[in-house]
Amino acid sequence: MVSFNKLALVLLVSISTLATAPSVIAAGKVANQSQEEVVQSLDDTVTAAEAALAAIKNGTDKKETMALFKATKQTAKTIESSVVLAHRDRALNRVMKARSAYKKGDLKKAEELMTEAVERFIKVREKYHAF
Repeated sequence: MVSFNKLALVLLVSISTLATAPSVIAAGKVANQSQEEVVQSLDDTVTAAEAALAAIKNGTDKKETMALFKATKQTAKTIESSVVLAHRDRALNRVMKARSAYKKGDLKKAEELMTEAVERFIKVREKYHAF
């Protein structure tokens, strides 16, 4: 009887998890962006990346600079265009490497990587406009 109750409980939990999974997964997805929204996302991302680079150069507080890295990553992830997706991911990779270098105290490397990230985000924007 005890094993039957455990089995029933496991089945109930499994079924309820499967029933809610699709709605939870879809909650983070925004409907397809319009061209204007993609352009705005690209502009916002370049601005955020430039702000993070300026913070590194100016010697801004570590906590604030880390928040700028996070903001850059979050705004870059709002770019939903298959045309520039791979290029966006490469630029994001540079942001993450710059963040890691900054965390370790290697400001020179962080600045170099963030400069490259800004240049890549600008190229992403140009590539999108050229498409």
